[in-house]
Amino acid sequence: MLAETAELEATAAMADDAATDERLLFWSTQAALFVIVLFAVSTVFPRLREHPIPGESIVGLVAVRMVCLVGIAALLWMTYRLPVIKRLGGLRLAATVLTACLAAALVDLAIFRLTVWWLMPASLGFVERYSLVAVVGRTFVCLVWTAVYFLLEQRASLREKGRQAAAAELRAARAEVALRESELERLGQQVEPHFLFNALSAVLACRHDPDAVEVVTSALSEYLRFCLSRGNKPEPLAHELDAVEQLLDVQKARLDEDLHCSVASAPMARRAEVPPLVLAPLVDNALKYASQTSAAPWKVAITARVAADRLVIEVANSGRWVEPDPARPGSGLANLRRRLELCGIEHALDFETEHGLVTARLSLPLVSA
Repeated sequence: MLAETAELEATAAMADDAATDERLLFWSTQAALFVIVLFAVSTVFPRLREHPIPGESIVGLVAVRMVCLVGIAALLWMTYRLPVIKRLGGLRLAATVLTACLAAALVDLAIFRLTVWWLMPASLGFVERYSLVAVVGRTFVCLVWTAVYFLLEQRASLREKGRQAAAAELRAARAEVALRESELERLGQQVEPHFLFNALSAVLACRHDPDAVEVVTSALSEYLRFCLSRGNKPEPLAHELDAVEQLLDVQKARLDEDLHCSVASAPMARRAEVPPLVLAPLVDNALKYASQTSAAPWKVAITARVAADRLVIEVANSGRWVEPDPARPGSGLANLRRRLELCGIEHALDFETEHGLVTARLSLPLVSA
């Protein structure tokens, strides 16, 4: 889930960058069109004139043409941004665009004729002779500008919709991650009180034996240190194995010869990363049913190994299998399954009974620290 959230954040960032690129492309395209038209005005048109024109007149004419082009572009842009225009579509929009471009061309031609009359009166006849051609040419330029504008606007609109969809999906993913983390924290807090209650009961049971009290309090302090230092991120299995051994020492100090415990783990299994508190519910379950379904001495054996690229954790206890009550399902194992599901970890939790032992076997993907 965290990987999906990171991917959504990257997608939203890319959408923002794309929107910025579209705006840059829009203005760059206009600048390029202005340069092309101004180049044509300043180089091609003087070659078609019939009489020589002073250089300062050409400079003035080009300056006016630049102002006109920028003004017409701004006028068309403001026109197309009107809400009433945005609501149009189909033939009505095409007719409106054609009318706006024709009007812009006529205004531009009128300003151009006034400029020629002021700067180059001798060329006014030439301008009037080709007025129709000038109107058609200016209308075509406006239509090209309009086509580019609407194309980029539509692309920007699609980008914006994509960005909004990605942002909404990202918000939903973040909310789901926060909800999962909150539930994981709540489930983790449900596991620890079971062990702490058993440990405190052990302290009370051996309060008349100073040596046992020392062992119990030392082991309990180590387990509390583990509880306080753990986070919600995966850690090597060795951390929890060591903590569980401390709690087993607490129980052995209380029960003495009535409890036989063993812990065996392969080095590779100890280095495997697991979510917090995957072993504690299994051990708590084993201690509970060993004392309820078998006579002393009770046996609890913990093994951790690697098989076929899987981490296999087994917790066996003496006694017999007890079918869970459907009305009151065991909270410890249900808690463990739910936390593994929230972490998105593919797992298998099976039970088997053999030779007077009930074995809980948890299989997880092997992830080495």
